[in-house]
Amino acid sequence: MTYVSCISLDTNRRLKEYQVEVITFDGESEIVYVIARTADEAQEKAAAQVPDADYTMVQGFCEY
Repeated sequence: MTYVSCISLDTNRRLKEYQVEVITFDGESEIVYVIARTADEAQEKAAAQVPDADYTMVQGFCEY
């Protein structure tokens, strides 16, 4: 199960590169970079890339 927390409340729909920290059930932490329109979408993509993801946090983004 993945818990998605929204830190960035940006309403702009342009593509951005998000830096997302993914924490696994084992307590390991991994930084993942994804291209998405919203922070929620970025967190979902990042969680899908890391096996055994527990929760995610957006650390920042770069606007294109």
